[in-house]
Amino acid sequence: MRGTRQNEEIRKKLLEVGVSMFIDQGYHGTGIQEVVDKAGIPKGSFYNYFKSKEDFGSKTVIHFSGQFKEFLESIAEDSEKDAYSAINRLFNDLIDTFERKDCKEGCLIGNLAAEIGDSSKLSREAMSKCMNEWRDILGVVLHRAQEQGKIRDDIQANQLADFLLNSLEGSLLRMKIETNSMPLRQCKEMFLNYVMKS
Repeated sequence: MRGTRQNEEIRKKLLEVGVSMFIDQGYHGTGIQEVVDKAGIPKGSFYNYFKSKEDFGSKTVIHFSGQFKEFLESIAEDSEKDAYSAINRLFNDLIDTFERKDCKEGCLIGNLAAEIGDSSKLSREAMSKCMNEWRDILGVVLHRAQEQGKIRDDIQANQLADFLLNSLEGSLLRMKIETNSMPLRQCKEMFLNYVMKS
């Protein structure tokens, strides 16, 4: 049992290093040797956990997504009482997070989609699955906002959720280019004050 727990801890450490390094220097700019050196494990051990770098990349996407899903689920929990305020919190927390990082990191999935979305089917499928899970959670929040009479109900909640997710990802890419949070702030302003209102 101890060995299983230790193996899971090593795997998790490799994934966390992967998230950090892929965000910082990209998929192609990150080597397996760098990852294992930073994680403090022998290179040969890496292949006990992942079949290849591509497999590692797709698992890193899923790991990152799980962390972001926890955040979205907290937004969904808040939405039970006041969904409009929960959506406002979503934007504010994202803005605060990226401003603390000098607006340089963006979203791992958005970054990797631009870099390897065309070349890695395994990673692309993982990214699509994760994005759809995020969209579904946002759809729940927006549906609650409609039920609470806080936002327009002439557009289906899942369509609004798709638009919100697409807008956020585009804003994060633009934020990285401009190295400031204005694109994300504009996304918040447009979505809250125009898109969601009838």
